[in-house]
Amino acid sequence: MKRTVFSLLIMLWRATACLHAQTETSTIDSLKLQIQLAEKQQTSREKLTELYQSLGAEYETLNHDSSYRYLQKGLALYPRPAFHEEGYLQLVNSLANYWFMEGKMEQAKETFKTVAAHACKLKKRQYDLEGVVESSIGVCYRKLGMFDSAVYHYNRAIDFCKKAGKPEDVSSTYYNIGVLYHLHKRYEEALTQGLLSAEYARKAHDELMELYANSLVGASYSKLGKYEEACHILKTNIHKALAIQQPLLAMGSLCPLLSTYQLWNKKDSVRTVLRKGEELIRQIPRNSPTALEFYSTQASLYQWIGEYQKSLQILTDNPLIQTQVPYDKFHTLLARNYEGLGNYQKAFEHLQDVCVYQDSIFNGTIKDELSELNEKLRVSDKELKIARLEKEQVQEKEIRLRNTVYFSSVIFLLLVMIFILLHKRKLQKKETELVAAQQYIEGLENERKRLAKDLHDGVCNDLLGAILQIQQQTSSEALKISTLHTLEEIRSSVRAISHELMPPNFQFANLNEMLADYFSKMQEISGVIIHYVPHPQINWSHISEYIGYEIYRILQETIGNVLKHAHASLIHIQLNEQDGELCIDVQHDGQWKQPTEPAKGIGLRTIHDRLKTIGGNYELKNHGKQISMHIQVHLHGKNHGFR
Repeated sequence: MKRTVFSLLIMLWRATACLHAQTETSTIDSLKLQIQLAEKQQTSREKLTELYQSLGAEYETLNHDSSYRYLQKGLALYPRPAFHEEGYLQLVNSLANYWFMEGKMEQAKETFKTVAAHACKLKKRQYDLEGVVESSIGVCYRKLGMFDSAVYHYNRAIDFCKKAGKPEDVSSTYYNIGVLYHLHKRYEEALTQGLLSAEYARKAHDELMELYANSLVGASYSKLGKYEEACHILKTNIHKALAIQQPLLAMGSLCPLLSTYQLWNKKDSVRTVLRKGEELIRQIPRNSPTALEFYSTQASLYQWIGEYQKSLQILTDNPLIQTQVPYDKFHTLLARNYEGLGNYQKAFEHLQDVCVYQDSIFNGTIKDELSELNEKLRVSDKELKIARLEKEQVQEKEIRLRNTVYFSSVIFLLLVMIFILLHKRKLQKKETELVAAQQYIEGLENERKRLAKDLHDGVCNDLLGAILQIQQQTSSEALKISTLHTLEEIRSSVRAISHELMPPNFQFANLNEMLADYFSKMQEISGVIIHYVPHPQINWSHISEYIGYEIYRILQETIGNVLKHAHASLIHIQLNEQDGELCIDVQHDGQWKQPTEPAKGIGLRTIHDRLKTIGGNYELKNHGKQISMHIQVHLHGKNHGFR
C-alpha cells in the first residue's frame, strides 16, 4: 500500500513528484481504471481502501477537493471506525494530511493523534509508521507555537525510528528537529541535525530528502555568519532542483538563500533572487507550506527594503502565513510595518503581544527541554551507529557460518566419496578373489572328471581284460584264483576312485542321502569307523543343489585328508542347522598336525576356496589327542548360482 506521508517534509516530496502533468495524469487515470474494475468485480474492502487512499494521495497537492472526495469514499467503506485495520488508519492519516495542507492545524493535529493512539494497537507493530506520525504531530505543534509539545513528540519519534531502523524515517525526524532548533536560534544544533539528516538521506538513497536537509544546513550556516558556505550549498540545491524540473524543491532552498543575502546586506542580490522566486511561485500550489514560507520571507524582505505597505499586504491577505511563521516573529514583522507607515498605535499593540509571549515561563522551559533533546540526539545517534555495527558483525558471523557449513559439507561429501570408492575397491577385490576361487574349483572339477573318465574307460577296462586273459590261461587253480582276486580288488579300488571323482547327482538324492552313501563306502573301503549323525530337524530340501554340492566336496576332501594323514581309527561327523546356518563338526582320534599356513596345503586351500564361494568359513581345533573341524555355511545368503 502506498504509505500516507505524515510530516511536512514528506508531503513536499509528494507535491514535487506530482508536478509533471503528463506523468501525474497517467498515474491518476490508471488508479481510476483500477477502482472501476475493482468495484465491478466486488474486490475486497482492503484492496479498494488501498486504491482510494493512493488516489487521494495523488490528488493531495493538485486538487484538494478531489483528494478529500476520494478519501471520503474510502472511509465510507467502513460503516463504523476500524482502527484495528492498517488500511483504515492509512485513510485517516491521509485525511490528517489534507487538514494540514488546508492549514487547519488543530484539526490535523487531533487526527494525527487519533492515528497514533491506535497504531500502537495493531497486531503487528509498525514502528516506522508510528515514528512518522509522532514526527508529524511535532510539526503541527511547532506550527501552533507549542514547542514543548513539539519536543515531546519529536522525542517519541526518535525512539520509534530507532526501533524501525529505516534511514529515511531517521532523516526526516532529524530534519524536523533541526528546524525546531533553528526557530529557537540554536543554529549550531540545527546545523548538526541538518548534517545528520543529509547523511541518513544518502544512506537511504533519497535525493529529495538530501536536498531538503541541505537547505537546513545552508540556512544554519547563514545564521552562523558563514555566508559563502551557505550561498554555495543553497545555490547548488536550487540548480539541482531546477535541473530535474522540480520548482517546489527549488523554492525550498530559495527562501533561506534570500535570508542569507539579507543578513549579508546584499540588496541587489536579494532583488534578483526575489524576482526569480516570484516567477517560480506561480508553478506551485498557492497554499502549500513552501509557498507560505516564501510569502513570509517576501514580506520580511519588503519590510527590510522599506516597502512597508507591500509587506503588510502580503501578511494580511493570506492568514495561512501565520502557520509558517512563529507567533513572535509574525507580530514583530507586523509591528515594524505599522511603525514604518506611521501607525504607532498598531505597532505598539503587536509589540505588546510579542513581549507577553517572550516573557512567558514557557520560554525558559522549552530551552531546557531543547537541551535535553540535543543530548538525547547525541546518544541516539551513537546508539544507531552501534546498532549498525552490531548488525554488520552479525552479518559477517552469518557469512562465516555459511562458509564453514559449506566447506564442512564439501569435505564431508569428499570423505563419503572416498569411503564409497574404497568400499567399492574392497568389494571388487573380494569379487575378484571369489571369481579366482570359482575358476580354481572349476579347474579341479574338470580335472576330476577327466581323471574319472580315464580311470573308468582306461584302467578299469584294461584290468577287466587282464582278468579275462588270466581266466583263459592254464595255470594252477590256486594261483589263478589269487591273481584274479588281486586284480578284482585293484579294479574295485579304481572304480571307487572313479566314482569319488565324479560329481554327485543331486537330481535323484538330497545331500543327506549322498553323504550317508559316501561315508558308508569310505568306511567299507578304508576300514575306519565313520560315525555320521545328521540332525533330524534339518530340512534338506532347503539346501540348494549348488551349496549341497560344495558341502559334499568339502566333506569328501576333509575325510580324504583324515584318512591319508591322520591315521585315525574313528571319525565322527555331526550336522546341525541353526538360524539359517548349517554347522558341521568333524572330529577324529588321529595324529594329524594342523599346518601353520593353511593356504600352502592343497586340501585345505580347496576347502577354503569352496567355502568362500558359498559364504562359509571353518575352524580347526586341537583337543589333545583329538582334532576337530567346525564349518559354518549360510544357507540363505548370497546366491552364487548352480553348476
